[in-house]
Amino acid sequence: MSGTLCGLCDFSGLGRCRVRSPVDREPRGAVRLVSLVPLLLALLGPRGLNGAQGAAAQGSILISGGTVIDGTGAPGRVADVRISGDAIVEVAAGLRPRQGERRIDASGKVVAPGFIDMHSHADRGIEDMPDAESQIRQGITTAVVGQDGGSALPVWQFYELVERLRPAINFSTMVGHGTVRSAVLGGDSRRGASAAETESMAALVDRAMRDGAVGLSTGLEYDPGFFATMEEVVVLARVAQRYGGYYASHVRDEENGVLEAWREAIRVGGAAGIPVHISHMKLASKRVWGRAQEALALLEDAVRSGARVTGDWYPYTYWQSSLYVLIPDRDWGNRGKWEAGLEEIGGAQNVMITRYRPEPSYEGKTLAEIAAARGQDPVTVIQEMIREAGPQVGIIGTAMSEEDLNRIVRQPQVVISSDGSLRGRHPRGYGAFPRVLGVYVREKGILSLPEAIAKMTGRSAEILGLGDRGRIGQGLKADVVIIDAGRVADRGTRTNPELPPLGIEYVIVNGEVVIDGRRLTEARPGRALRRSNWQPYSP
Repeated sequence: MSGTLCGLCDFSGLGRCRVRSPVDREPRGAVRLVSLVPLLLALLGPRGLNGAQGAAAQGSILISGGTVIDGTGAPGRVADVRISGDAIVEVAAGLRPRQGERRIDASGKVVAPGFIDMHSHADRGIEDMPDAESQIRQGITTAVVGQDGGSALPVWQFYELVERLRPAINFSTMVGHGTVRSAVLGGDSRRGASAAETESMAALVDRAMRDGAVGLSTGLEYDPGFFATMEEVVVLARVAQRYGGYYASHVRDEENGVLEAWREAIRVGGAAGIPVHISHMKLASKRVWGRAQEALALLEDAVRSGARVTGDWYPYTYWQSSLYVLIPDRDWGNRGKWEAGLEEIGGAQNVMITRYRPEPSYEGKTLAEIAAARGQDPVTVIQEMIREAGPQVGIIGTAMSEEDLNRIVRQPQVVISSDGSLRGRHPRGYGAFPRVLGVYVREKGILSLPEAIAKMTGRSAEILGLGDRGRIGQGLKADVVIIDAGRVADRGTRTNPELPPLGIEYVIVNGEVVIDGRRLTEARPGRALRRSNWQPYSP
């Protein structure tokens, strides 16, 4: 089951992907079929400037008296941090303010690197919301998008959009396997690709990597990736590997077959010689609850054999996707399979409708509540809803064990993500990172504060090979967050997800203050971070 929807559209995508790239201006949910010919012509266009490096010099800022937790996992220390332009120029105790320098008093607060969201959908709608408020209010300064097999294409065009918009946060993008598959196979994507078609897909991935994509993503639970063989994915992953990229996968099954799906991702990495990153790791059915230790052993065994395998995780027991993912094989007329799918998620009361266009009043209600109101059993309701609206009825499913979440986040190879978007029905898009600090650090003690911050910053930068962000240190980029660790908390719920978090006091991106004493500023200093700005990961 998904941690999110298709990265290109409002839905998880059945049949032909309903592409909605961030460069499009069509209404949400509008169908936009991708033609290969104009796409290939667009790919011949300019690559744009490298890295959006030319930010104007800003004034100096002194952050004084805070506890610096530098993103390496080391204990915090009281120190001052001086920022000049877009860089950190000094980290030391006892720094004195200079004439005309802004001073931020961080006494009693934590000073940390800006958070890197390793699995984000914040590209969706960025033209309309360049302030990225839901992201920066939770401390995110860099979002890695193009996830779950869905990305903008051509990639150079997305980066040029970022440079033109100058959003509040930095962006890097993957190239989506589902996107290139749709471009090559079009409406005939519910099958394996021929050798010639795979070669055409490889050419698109090659161009995307040359344009600065940081890796290849797949969404193998969704169409059209669902119909791809592992061999097809390996061919494309080898292309990304040549450019120092990595392979991120929303695996083929997050429910009963999740262990085998993780094995498949690891096998792709071994065959392609590429680092593997498993997206929004979860065990999302009752049949596999309690098997987190067994699942994580797959990562440990792979690393011992010399592979490079990591993953990301978000701090909620419920996911957001489409109704059809409750069964694995699209056999929507089979009542028995729907009954089994509902049993595995814990019943119809664990399925909340987030989007149903024929009857918007259903949104926010559980399937059990709707069934009772209609005087029908839940399976009949599901089948009638699919007949009325198609299989992409939006849902939030409560399907994970808290014990499994605790085990997964403790794993050293696992980092933090939101799997969220600028505006959505899941609270992860508004408070995932503060929730980790408030619940898993302060309340439960599952992680220490330095360890949690390392998983949000330095560890993610290490996986990505991002050498100048993710840590507090002299000469590094000035992406910084100041946190009230005793107060930080998420506030969103499934029925009211958009409540902003508490305790994120200041956020600085490339040396400019975007959250100033909990107040949103007008600064938009975000940059496009192309692959050429990054170094290949080496363990």
